[in-house]
Amino acid sequence: MPSRREEKYILDYRLYSIVKNRVSLTLRPDTNNTNGMYTVTSLYFDDPYKTAYYEKADGLSIHTKFRIRSYDCLDSLIRLEKKTKRGLITTKESAVITREELTRLTDAPFSLENLSEKLFPLAAEIKSKGLMPAVTVRYQREAFFLEGTGVRVTFDTRVESLPADINSFFDAGLVGIPAIHPLSIIMEIKYNDKLPNLIRRLCSVDASILSVSKYALCTADMKLPIGIHD
Repeated sequence: MPSRREEKYILDYRLYSIVKNRVSLTLRPDTNNTNGMYTVTSLYFDDPYKTAYYEKADGLSIHTKFRIRSYDCLDSLIRLEKKTKRGLITTKESAVITREELTRLTDAPFSLENLSEKLFPLAAEIKSKGLMPAVTVRYQREAFFLEGTGVRVTFDTRVESLPADINSFFDAGLVGIPAIHPLSIIMEIKYNDKLPNLIRRLCSVDASILSVSKYALCTADMKLPIGIHD
């Protein structure tokens, strides 16, 4: 599995405006951006003991999450993903699924019969661990990339928690519970082995790395103040 590094920061609106202006002058906007951004919706799985949540909340260096993700509340591209983090290093396994398979995976219990070869091992692990839909997380994303590299810089706003069901997953008009302050923005920097010095300078901010995931924020129903610092 290919591995990548991720750094996350939470910015107030002033810092966001400064950094986004720098980034947008150098990096290219993501082709998925519509009117400057797109919507990301993720349905996260967890067991009855909230193991995935507490692994993150307790600061364990290695933790794993399963989620189903779509974009702009459409069912044209749906992915089941297993994301494992070891410090700043992230590995991801994924399989494209249909809306019918999404419905099957969110049933309790679901059957492993007639699943595709790529989907089967991920679905089998979800079933063996007793994982069930826990929460739906939705946010607006502005994304930029450095051409010819694996570098991406994203800015996420309006992070909200929604019920963990299919209707909420695709309902673009449904308003969720805010997980961060409306004037806060989560900046993520993703890269392969080493972050180019250019990107480090462009994204340099007086803010600490954010260790809490969006899933943890929405599960705990936390409300972060503007531009929180550790």
